[in-house]
Amino acid sequence: MDFDLTEEQEALKKTVRRFMDTEIIPIVAEHEEQQEFPSREIIKKLIPFGYIGGLLPEEAGGMGLDYISYFILIEELGRAWSSIRTVITTNNMILTNIYKHGTEEQKGRFLRPMLNGDKLAFFGLTEPNVGSDAASLESRATLDGDDYILNGTKTLITHGSKAEMGLVFATIDRSKGAKGICAFLVERDTCHYTARDIEKMGMRASVISELHFEDCRVPRKNLLGQPGEGLKIALAGLNIGRCTVAFAVIGVAQACIDASVKYAQERKQFGKVIGGFQLVQEMIAEIVMENEAARLLGLRAAHLLQKGLPCAKEAAMAKLFATEAALKIASNAIQIHGGYGYTREFPVERYYRDIRHLTMAEGTSQIQKLIIGREVLGISAFN
Repeated sequence: MDFDLTEEQEALKKTVRRFMDTEIIPIVAEHEEQQEFPSREIIKKLIPFGYIGGLLPEEAGGMGLDYISYFILIEELGRAWSSIRTVITTNNMILTNIYKHGTEEQKGRFLRPMLNGDKLAFFGLTEPNVGSDAASLESRATLDGDDYILNGTKTLITHGSKAEMGLVFATIDRSKGAKGICAFLVERDTCHYTARDIEKMGMRASVISELHFEDCRVPRKNLLGQPGEGLKIALAGLNIGRCTVAFAVIGVAQACIDASVKYAQERKQFGKVIGGFQLVQEMIAEIVMENEAARLLGLRAAHLLQKGLPCAKEAAMAKLFATEAALKIASNAIQIHGGYGYTREFPVERYYRDIRHLTMAEGTSQIQKLIIGREVLGISAFN
């Protein structure tokens, strides 16, 4: 593959970076300090670039972006503001699922308001007792006439309390295991569930929520896909999701690098800028090298996605390497800043907190290693 970006992709990167530098980055610190969720006005400013539904074809209301162009967008948004990035990419996950698996009626009802930024959607899979083992869902749905009655609890749900709708997974028959799981499009106005936000370490301008469903009625027409296809739907986009996390964290790591280079060029000790000291240069060299390697692994996986080729191993490697490397990059960025790096006077402490979550999103680092092992050995550790 050619690792050079096309002229169009280079132009997209420059345009989006300029927008982030002038319109988004200046408002981030205050939003994070106040834990203020991004307004719909801010979210809608991202739409013209392809941030919402960019991968959908034009006939569906999207922009028909290739994967590398989309991941350029994600990297730049990650560099600017992780909180709004997680809102956007979670919303896109549901958009893509509705486009791929929805009926014409569902597409007509849900796609347009989501593409316009008028509705946000959450992805309701994780439960208090169910994380990596998604086939063990405890939430249940019982058919009652033209409705399903939904009961259960979901947790660690990105913008769960802020979204107008969500894609919720529940089992209609636990004896069937994975084949009993269904996916439901749940609307807050008609399915009255309760939401409680959970305090967290990073991305403080976004929220993660615990959602409780008690005898919640969901119209039968809101079943996404066929009965028993829920887990298949939930897992179908994992390669895209893992690449998305990889490029998101590459963006945050790049912000760490940019801040460290600037500080090393300006901070003086012992009569010269600290960038002139060998050990500081060593740390700068290491963080640049690690992020470049992460980006190349991400581009390799994105290239395979674009060609429609299998890429479970490559997506897992990209996600694993990028997130673990970014943690080291953020730690070194704090070290380069010295005592100031530990304070809120500089952004690198926030970058570290934002990155920490991403070693768990879309499958923990340990799960990624098991996926890579399975693909290499042909032996699954999950069975």
